[in-house]
Amino acid sequence: MLLDTDRHWHVAELAKRAGVAAALAHRVLSRLENEGVVTPYGAGPAKTRQLTDPAALLDLWAEEHQDRPFRRPAFLLSTSNDRLIDEICDGLERTGTEYALTGTAAVARIAPLLTNVPVVEVWLNATADPDAVCESLQAQPVESGPNLVILQERNDAPLAFRTRQQDKWIANVFRLYVDVRRDPQRGREQADHLRREVIGF
Repeated sequence: MLLDTDRHWHVAELAKRAGVAAALAHRVLSRLENEGVVTPYGAGPAKTRQLTDPAALLDLWAEEHQDRPFRRPAFLLSTSNDRLIDEICDGLERTGTEYALTGTAAVARIAPLLTNVPVVEVWLNATADPDAVCESLQAQPVESGPNLVILQERNDAPLAFRTRQQDKWIANVFRLYVDVRRDPQRGREQADHLRREVIGF
């Protein structure tokens, strides 16, 4: 809904677009309607809802979304932040691994704020083997001091609606906002910057 704020959604259409059951989409829409975030039009099977307060929906998602991804920290020797990002993304594409750049590295690509990117975070599709990915990238798994963190969920939701920018796959801007907001080191500052400069609400 955040990606298409002008659209009037039927439950079935939203469920199909989000890849969830119609019953779940109906419950979510009903709650958002009660919260005043969406506005209903019509009744019965013809009823649609339109997002009328996108800022409130984004705030709600950021506050309530909880995931506990698998995290594989690793270290890849590189000469610069930009080179590191290029090597990771190019390596993933060579092996046909679906990914989405997120966190500080992604913000640096679409709305630069910080000049230093201490850790590159990247979502991989759920079926990727992180050990094989590290081996293909020539990255060493580490316990501390990583400059690469591989993230995975049980499904491919973090990759949904990813976008191609500057020859890299980047998490959709709303997912990126939620991800970077959780970074304990200046994450809130970066999220606010992304919201102001790119999202716009």
